[in-house]
Amino acid sequence: MASGPAKSPAAPVGAGRGLVFITCAKLWFMVMGYVVQFALPRALGSPAKFGIWVLVLAVISPVNNVTVTATIRDVSKFASESDGRAGAVTRAALKLQAMIGGGTALLFVLAAPAIAWFERDSSLVPDLRLAAGIVLAYSLYAVFVGAANGARHFHKQAGLDMMFATLRTVLVVGAAMAFRTAFAAIGGFVTAAVIILFIAMAWVGFGEAPARKFPLRTLARYFGGVAAYLLIINLLMFVDGLLLKRLVAEHAAQLGAAHPAAIANAQEGFYGAVQAVARIPYQLILAVTFVIFPLVSKATFEADAQKTRGYVQTTMRYSLLVAALFAVTLGARPDAILRLFYKPEYAVGAIALGPLLVGYVCFSLFGISGTIINGAGRTLAPFIIGALTLATSIATTWIAIAFALGTGRDPLLWAALATMATMAVGLLLFGIYLRSSFGAFVSPLTCARTALAVLAALAVGHAWPTHGILGGKIGTLFSSAAVGLAFIAISIASGELRPKQLLAMRKKA
Repeated sequence: MASGPAKSPAAPVGAGRGLVFITCAKLWFMVMGYVVQFALPRALGSPAKFGIWVLVLAVISPVNNVTVTATIRDVSKFASESDGRAGAVTRAALKLQAMIGGGTALLFVLAAPAIAWFERDSSLVPDLRLAAGIVLAYSLYAVFVGAANGARHFHKQAGLDMMFATLRTVLVVGAAMAFRTAFAAIGGFVTAAVIILFIAMAWVGFGEAPARKFPLRTLARYFGGVAAYLLIINLLMFVDGLLLKRLVAEHAAQLGAAHPAAIANAQEGFYGAVQAVARIPYQLILAVTFVIFPLVSKATFEADAQKTRGYVQTTMRYSLLVAALFAVTLGARPDAILRLFYKPEYAVGAIALGPLLVGYVCFSLFGISGTIINGAGRTLAPFIIGALTLATSIATTWIAIAFALGTGRDPLLWAALATMATMAVGLLLFGIYLRSSFGAFVSPLTCARTALAVLAALAVGHAWPTHGILGGKIGTLFSSAAVGLAFIAISIASGELRPKQLLAMRKKA
């Protein structure tokens, strides 16, 4: 594959600036993602149609996210370990992903009828098959993002994220408004994925032509180890929604409902709205994983135990603070938050928001822990811990939803409670491993101080007026700001958040 004219290599970006670039990009990506989430229910016109979108993404996203993230880490790891290797790694990775991405997309097309059967809804087949195009485009696109990450060209990675987020939002929402179907919205997603692939190809490039090829087997071996773990991680995010659709449809059919699939789709739409809000802390923490991965990889490659331990301690501590801050800001007034973003009918899921937010704070640290261990080249431990957590999640969630449906309780709440419990268990297992292997994790004092800040912030939310202008949408924005400020104030007062230390870290980075 020709590399084109030689270019002067761009200077790598420091960790501090890299975190700023990627955090800003992830914020934009998240904002655009939530524009899609909040606009689609209105554009599609009914919770049932939105539920189809939520379900198709719940099926496609684990496959898609695994391919993308594992490819980025695969390329980043081997490109970052040695100067001048990027071109060879990029070319080898493109060959690998042409096979893996293409094969996965084909398998997804063939498996669509079986997936629709499991969810008790044969009308899902065309939507599922169309979504397979995202997997193929993304698998190739991720190679170029990984090359940029490994070279520490975080500005390019951030730019691609922002461009894709904008393209996806415009095309998905535009198609939904024009055709009023989930199928059209998915088609907009596929189109955006194809366009961003060609943009990444032109901007990042293929690197300098290598003197010798990089072993494809080396990339495949590491990809397989990381992908197995990431598949588990992504299934953890979506298993509750997938089981909710299946069990609600079966329960409605047993009760003799005329359209059990439509009833289940509506519940899926309500739960998907809650999930979208609850995942905000996790979406923000993703920026940390992209920056910490090449740093830990390089530190462990150089056998620098002290530097690795420092990365672990600092990353886990501040990740907890950031995740808890956003979770309490969103969870202090759950009903008001859902009414702020969605039509009033979606507020039925407010009762599930609190448990899901706690679950996703745990999941944020769960994801960071796995990233650190994978970055150190240890892929077996994250896989085992993840597999145990997933098995627990499937069993717990199935039992919880079935119990709720059988006893007249709210299945959304019980799905959220099961998710919270299993993610907390998984984080505990990772904490034990990190402490024994690297000598670092979140300290009990940090947990106690963070809990104190959360309680103070919740008190502000509880005391906030629920009527008049302060109880409306504008008041919700002010209350969220007040809750967040209360959290920050207590964190600073307790000594957990130290502005001077943050400034010193920024200068050092």
